[in-house]
Amino acid sequence: MDNKHYLAAVLLLSILVMPVGALAGQNKTGYTPNPGCNRNDGLLGSTREAAAAFAIDWQLPAGFKVLDIQAEDITGDGMPDRVYLIGQKPATASGYADSFKLIVENGAAKTRTETDLASMGGYEARLFLGDFTGDHVADVLVTAATGGSGGWYDNRVVTFISKDTVIFNQQDNSKIFVSGQFKDGYKIELYNEAGAGSAVTLDVGERKADYVRLGLYDHKGTLKQQTRAMVTPFGRLEPVDVNNDGIYELKGLQRITGAYNADGLATVEIVLAYTGQEWQPRSVGLHINLHLTPDSR
Repeated sequence: MDNKHYLAAVLLLSILVMPVGALAGQNKTGYTPNPGCNRNDGLLGSTREAAAAFAIDWQLPAGFKVLDIQAEDITGDGMPDRVYLIGQKPATASGYADSFKLIVENGAAKTRTETDLASMGGYEARLFLGDFTGDHVADVLVTAATGGSGGWYDNRVVTFISKDTVIFNQQDNSKIFVSGQFKDGYKIELYNEAGAGSAVTLDVGERKADYVRLGLYDHKGTLKQQTRAMVTPFGRLEPVDVNNDGIYELKGLQRITGAYNADGLATVEIVLAYTGQEWQPRSVGLHINLHLTPDSR
């Protein structure tokens, strides 16, 4: 993409546009959860079963395993609380677990509470404890890979002030910020769902043979029916403190694809901040695939 196309895309979408190659080092999480230590003072990784990390004097539900353990004050009483992520694991050696639950041992009251995340499951489940709401008390971020080739993750944020409340849920995890629409002449229009700015139009003429074969276009380049580009849910969400104020935002990636999953068009990088009622985009960046350029006509 030359400088003219780069500038045009920024002005049209009111979001940052750059080649998707710039994301090569960003498609992985950059955070490490607060680690626990096992009885031999060895570092406890989030992807290991963690039941031996701390002495557990209570019985796990039948079929459940401890997936991760972290410690931080999440109830606001100034005392560190112990947070266990547990899930049901099949008898096989698979790393998959489902029916997630959070068990919180209150550091002051020495009581335990259970938060049901039954709709959540996956691989490599992990916890991160940090303040997302601005109340100076840590909240709980839960992430798990859903499996498959799409690189999708399921993510939740739970706060425990007064009562347990899921403030980032399945609907938030699937919310779309940039959409795409196929147009006549082998074009795809990308636009901001929030309505800011105009659209960026991509010339995908190099793929016309594939699109004609799939029945999207006729041989003259006329679109046969209205067709939208596909947008994936978030990959793993990464906690980031954008302005170093001690309050974390969530940064994640969503892929925009054309006729099928491997038909990559662009990647959207979103930073979300919690406003007290909902998550608002603090920034939205559109990273266009290197072999595609915005159409300047």
